[in-house]
Amino acid sequence: MPQTTLSDRLRGIPPKSEVTHPGRLLSNRVRATIAVLLRQQDRERPIGVHWLARFAKRHPPIKNKVGKRQESSRFNCLTPAAVNWYFNIREREYGWIKPENTVNVDEGGIMAGFGLDPLVIGNSDPKRKAFLKGSQSRTWTSFLEAVTATSRLLKPGIIFKGK
Repeated sequence: MPQTTLSDRLRGIPPKSEVTHPGRLLSNRVRATIAVLLRQQDRERPIGVHWLARFAKRHPPIKNKVGKRQESSRFNCLTPAAVNWYFNIREREYGWIKPENTVNVDEGGIMAGFGLDPLVIGNSDPKRKAFLKGSQSRTWTSFLEAVTATSRLLKPGIIFKGK
């Protein structure tokens, strides 16, 4: 084994075979998973270089799109039990509110900082976003906008990062 390879391993640098190269559409882990699935279906040949592009071409509802990063805690906390808990409390505590007194509030945000969003495979509907689970090192400024069921606009709220 060459000296440089040994020193790279000691410094924690993985071998090239384990690194996802920028030119590759699929990581080695995804390729290995697909290969296992194909072997289970009695297909021994590896996936070709252009397989993913041809697959997307054969299936128009599937397109490449830019993935939007979301804080992993959002994914981890959104469970069916949490959603049911919220709606049970909402109905019990606020079920008496008349529809004309109902307000729709939407939250949006502006991200400060720099980052790259990778391409992912997903539904071709442009309204459906592809979210990626991961940590965020950028600062958000959120805003809230609200409108009543009678179309009355309320003043927007702005939320800056706390300390």
